[in-house]
Amino acid sequence: MKRSFTIMAKFNPEELLEAYAAGERDFRGRDLTGLSLFDANLSDADFSESNLENAYLPYCQLNRIQATATNLRHSELGDAQLYQANLAAADLEGASLVRANLRTANLERANLKGANLQGADLRYANLRQANLQGANLQQANLEQADLTEAQVQRCNFFRATGVDLSAAVWDRTTIYPDGYFYP
Repeated sequence: MKRSFTIMAKFNPEELLEAYAAGERDFRGRDLTGLSLFDANLSDADFSESNLENAYLPYCQLNRIQATATNLRHSELGDAQLYQANLAAADLEGASLVRANLRTANLERANLKGANLQGADLRYANLRQANLQGANLQQANLEQADLTEAQVQRCNFFRATGVDLSAAVWDRTTIYPDGYFYP
């Protein structure tokens, strides 16, 4: 059986910022493993199917980025601006998104298992069929967020606002905004 492998082009932070400053926005399929940028503006870029595992991107402007099926496992995205970002089917397992702005972001089918979303702004976010098992959403704002068929077992919603779990998949390990487990 013949296997095909996608070879990703490796970019360092300086090359990425230089290309972005020159007007390039297409960074699909790139190897950006461990990318380290602080407070950089990469809004409207396309990182779909790229590898950004262990990236360090706090305070970055990532508004309206395309990051479909992107590997962001264990990345640091605290205080990042991800307004209207398309993160459908992205792998954000173990990522830190503390106080991140994910308002109206598309996180449909995203893997957020064990992610830290404490204080994140998820108003109007699409979290349909997302895996949020074991995620920390303490004090997150989930007003009008769509959690239809989202996996929220072992999820912590303590002091989160706007939480509607009526169409989510929860169990007795789910911590509700009032701090209680419900059978």
